Amino acid sequence: MIKIIVIAPYEEFGELFRETFREHDEKVHNGHAEQGEYEIEVIVEYRHETIQKMKLDCNVVIARGFSAQLLGNMDPYVPVVEIPVTANDIIRCLIESRERYGDRRIAVLATRNIIYQADSLAEMMGLDIQTILMPSQLGRETQNAFEKLKDRDSVILGGKPTCDFARSIGMDSIMIVSGKNAMWQAITEAKRVAYISRIEEEKAQRFKTILDHTFDGIISLDKGNRITAINATCEKILGITTQAIIGRRIEEVLPRSPFSELVSGTDSCLDEVVKHNGIPLAVNKTDIVLKNERVGSVITFQYVSRIQEAEGRIRTKTTERGHVAKHHFSDILGRSERIQATIQMARKFSQVDSNALIVGRSGTGKEIFAQSIHNASRRKHEPFVAINCAAIPENLLESELFGYVEGAFTGAVKKGKQGLIELAHRGTLFLDEISEMPLALQGRLLRVLQEKELMRLGHDRVISVDVRIISATNRDLSDLVEKGKFREDLYYRLDVLKIQLPSLDERKEDIPLLAENFIRDYGESSGDGRTFELTDGAKARLMDMTWGGNIRELKNACERLAVLSETHVIDGIDVERVLDYKPGKTGGSERGGGVPATGPKRDRDFPADLEDRKPERLDRTAMTLENIRDLLKRGYNKTRIAEFYGIDRTTLWRRMKKYKQMGQ
Repeated sequence: MIKIIVIAPYEEFGELFRETFREHDEKVHNGHAEQGEYEIEVIVEYRHETIQKMKLDCNVVIARGFSAQLLGNMDPYVPVVEIPVTANDIIRCLIESRERYGDRRIAVLATRNIIYQADSLAEMMGLDIQTILMPSQLGRETQNAFEKLKDRDSVILGGKPTCDFARSIGMDSIMIVSGKNAMWQAITEAKRVAYISRIEEEKAQRFKTILDHTFDGIISLDKGNRITAINATCEKILGITTQAIIGRRIEEVLPRSPFSELVSGTDSCLDEVVKHNGIPLAVNKTDIVLKNERVGSVITFQYVSRIQEAEGRIRTKTTERGHVAKHHFSDILGRSERIQATIQMARKFSQVDSNALIVGRSGTGKEIFAQSIHNASRRKHEPFVAINCAAIPENLLESELFGYVEGAFTGAVKKGKQGLIELAHRGTLFLDEISEMPLALQGRLLRVLQEKELMRLGHDRVISVDVRIISATNRDLSDLVEKGKFREDLYYRLDVLKIQLPSLDERKEDIPLLAENFIRDYGESSGDGRTFELTDGAKARLMDMTWGGNIRELKNACERLAVLSETHVIDGIDVERVLDYKPGKTGGSERGGGVPATGPKRDRDFPADLEDRKPERLDRTAMTLENIRDLLKRGYNKTRIAEFYGIDRTTLWRRMKKYKQMGQ
């Protein structure tokens, strides 16, 4: 509701104005508002001392004469519309004076606009009319003027205060009355002004609310560097108040400091760090440009410590969840044609949102490629969620992927839990060893890919998700599809963009570069300040070997070389001694049985006939069902066997189950 207050000099004026306002509402359809949107309140008062004490809670005030002038100087934020005195109104008074007082001299004592009207009429009609500009308060000079007019037997024309004073000293007077036409004009103008005032007030309040609810301090300046607005945060940081500084130049308000010098200058800035009262602030300043002309500036700033705290909280939460891709394409080492072609293909795949399938033997770096694709994509600022489908028991994998609600099953976390697919919303979900996903879950995953939605366990509400799937496997999925162990429809959904990672034996020219990098990384992380150098002979022998475990096996071998090296130079003899070098044979001591020259330390809990094959752990590629059964027959339990192979007991159990299914 838009409220209009009318200050009426007398009751009859107020009644006429109410009547005119009702007629205006009925006959005029305002283009900006519906009928009934305006509310009017009429206050009958003409005494200046009373008007000055009024608290006007409205959008616009309508008044006339001295009252309008007085109100216009009281509150700059409440517009005042003056009811005009027209020539017709003055003519009516002149006619009434002629009828009542004959040819007596007429004196008009009023405000400037009425004086202009009277002078114009006198000139056009040849009338002898004396006009006197009345001040807002009756003083001694005005009283003397009344006495002179009384001596001349003049008839006074003016407003209610003027006529009341004339009658008090025995003079004849006629009050200038505003007609309906003048009131109609005032109402039209008042509605227009009130509507604009209300819209501007709403904009200002909306703007102020936005500013006051930001964590940045904000200052708005005009082109003369005078402050036009500040927000609550600015008041708090700078220790100033809005009432004290609006309209003043910023350099007058702020004490001389690097901050005040920066914000009072003419140059824009971005993320500048300066101190105010010894406290570092991060400051931005940009110009407000209208029609290619600078009309002001906006300054935003906040505590540097707050930015650091927020960054720390975000980083901690993200890292704790493990939903960060750490690797980039620059982390993938290799100059061979095969690996460079693979990297180039993966870079192209990162520019689209299609699902990708990474195929490669164990240890070839499938997850590094997945993380690099994510970090080069448009989703790089969103979560990267990884899960190994073979590492989680089947009965838990579904709840981990899809989440659940409270009470979905025994042992469910109170209040439920988000699934990994939900957590990857807008980001990337990496499914490692996708071939090990149970068939029942494959159907649910297929729906996520097709419909872009999922349902938590125990819930009936569908949740929309936007996730890119990158899956990885070291098995032939098409072969599993033929055997009925993998869904064909899911296979074609996953196998949109395929990357075949080369084994280390297919890019042997990269072995020297990789080995040097692994040796250097070990030296830097060992903490004893040692550095190592690989000779050409050592590199040649490493290239001659076969690496069934690929990059992971080469990294382990390099670490072993560094640990057992007695000098900082690792040569071909060291490779032969530590890794039991034989051309074409696997490089790890897991296969070759290499030991230090001082001889091995026997493990009394391990079978004696296998002792020479195990300096620390057995190679997992030698883990066959036959070997496992043989160890079980000799009295070793599954926990001890798992330790021999460097895996946990659950993985050993899963491998045994897989071998049985494969008919081994």
